[in-house]
Amino acid sequence: MSMNISELLSLLEYKVIWPCKFGFYKLIYKVDDKTVLFADPYSNDLTDNMVPIYTALQNRGGFNLVKCFNAPITTAPNLVGKIRGRINRGKVYDRFLKEYAKAGTVFLTESMLSAYAVKPRQGTHVVQLWHGSGAFKKWGYSTLDKSFGASRKSATRFPMHNCYSLVPVSASEIIPHWAEAFGCNPSIIQPLGVPRTDEFFNADLKSHDFEGKKVILYAPTFRGNNVILAHNDDALDIEALHSALGDDYVLLLKMHPFVKSSIAIPESCKGFCLDISDMPTNEALKMADILITDYSSIIFEYSLLGRPMVFYPYDLESYIGERDFYYPYESFVPGPIAKTQDSLVSTLLSLDASAGASRSAAFADTYMSACDGHSTERILSALGLIGGNNS
Repeated sequence: MSMNISELLSLLEYKVIWPCKFGFYKLIYKVDDKTVLFADPYSNDLTDNMVPIYTALQNRGGFNLVKCFNAPITTAPNLVGKIRGRINRGKVYDRFLKEYAKAGTVFLTESMLSAYAVKPRQGTHVVQLWHGSGAFKKWGYSTLDKSFGASRKSATRFPMHNCYSLVPVSASEIIPHWAEAFGCNPSIIQPLGVPRTDEFFNADLKSHDFEGKKVILYAPTFRGNNVILAHNDDALDIEALHSALGDDYVLLLKMHPFVKSSIAIPESCKGFCLDISDMPTNEALKMADILITDYSSIIFEYSLLGRPMVFYPYDLESYIGERDFYYPYESFVPGPIAKTQDSLVSTLLSLDASAGASRSAAFADTYMSACDGHSTERILSALGLIGGNNS
């Protein structure tokens, strides 16, 4: 099957331009064990899993810490927008390859095409921290030929996730699923924990400042076939929730970072509902007495708090067809399921908080067992960047 111009340009980048650039940078730079590179093509700064790693190395001293980021690449759906997007991406990936040639250790939290196009230098460790914990909805090689994800033909032309030397995860239970998603040897996937969860064990976990009210956090995952097209369905009837729950509750909205448009909050609900999408995820989780979500991996972090969850998978059947899950959804999720707005309201009003907390704790024991407040230390120790091994 013939390729279009965009695919041909991408193939030229992947097979020729990026390897040639990396080869040139290897000629003029040596690998420095003390240079640590942090890179993510969809972020403009350190991601939440990178912050504890960066801070620990910064506090220790003696490292050259390098950041390589770009604001999320969003382009207008026209020729000019696509050209501008490709030029911007080229600049980011060129800088990444230059820094990649020097780094002793590289930390990623997303897919990085330019890293997959070249072979890491001897002495360079590439660590995929990823942006999600546990194993819930499928991704990577697990979604080939689904409406979400790459085609098998594309994955053959542009191999993914082929450069990692270490992939820390939240529990031994999920290793086979990550190996499938990354198409890698399970031996590089180790239950060392998730850095951003450390603060749940080392910080004040005060729930919220809304005295006398229960705080509900609504944090759905995004919809759309890729991160550029990510959007929210506006499936929550905020006015109906307000009417049913009354003033004993506060509703907080946190959209997925890939979603750039916010949910419209009715004027009559301004005191009941707040959009906190810009708040760091951990801070939002700590504020919540109850979590409502659908397919978001946020459930893994929230389970560490031992608080109840409610699931609102209003489009479950279609989502299974588009992307699917590593476990049967209805028996896997640690909380009651409501597929309609009316069912969601009745579920919230009849929720047994104590039973919900117990389900969350049991869930964490299985899928977050490597998270104990020392994930950052273990990862850095496994890489030889700090001494000791806190297991």
